Amino acid sequence: MGTSKGYLPPTGYLWPEAKRDVTGMVKNGFTPSSIGKAVSSFSKAMGDGGKSYSGSVAKIGTKAVNFIEAVKSYGFFEALEKVGLSHLRGQSSEGLRSGLLEYFNDSGSDFYGSVAQQSMSELMRELLKSAEDEDDYNNIIGSINTGEFIREFIIKFIQNCFFANFAEKILTMFDKLDKYDIAEKSVKTYIRTSLESEFTIVDIQKVDWNGQQGNQIITEKCNKAFEILSVWSETLV
Repeated sequence: MGTSKGYLPPTGYLWPEAKRDVTGMVKNGFTPSSIGKAVSSFSKAMGDGGKSYSGSVAKIGTKAVNFIEAVKSYGFFEALEKVGLSHLRGQSSEGLRSGLLEYFNDSGSDFYGSVAQQSMSELMRELLKSAEDEDDYNNIIGSINTGEFIREFIIKFIQNCFFANFAEKILTMFDKLDKYDIAEKSVKTYIRTSLESEFTIVDIQKVDWNGQQGNQIITEKCNKAFEILSVWSETLV
């Protein structure tokens, strides 16, 4: 249901409207129109807040992409060496998975850092769930499309960010937990569908993912995703 680490109630003149639209979404039974309006208001409020999320998203995203690109260029074993994970060589499948997840979960001390961590962990678990040995890890990670990976990370971040901010509010309006689960699925599906239909990331080549260039790419893509979601009107539903 999100994370409460370092949580502070969001500020900014657009947040009260976002909260009202979330309330309206629940009262209207999570119709497509009410979900679209709530997600739009939330996305506008996120942009209004000085984009405080961008540093955390870029830091965690670039660290993962840098490792993926290293596997593509040098192979899994040498990539482990390059990022200081040589101790994972020879580990069991679960040991490798746990070690990689720990590496990708770069310690985030702030609220959005924690949300970004959660999102990256979810994505990596999905990608690596079928890996049984080191060859599988090499093949799975080495075949990842960088643009699609970044897009999926951003989608998960926005989904988790919405509920990290509003889960408690939504829960108080339900008398049964299963209603919340259905509501969460509806909102996350709306966010995913909206972004998958309009948001693509292509032609990312020869990027220094350890430097400012990588940070800038992920920050710009995340900002763009929020911009897409902020566009809403009754006529679009």
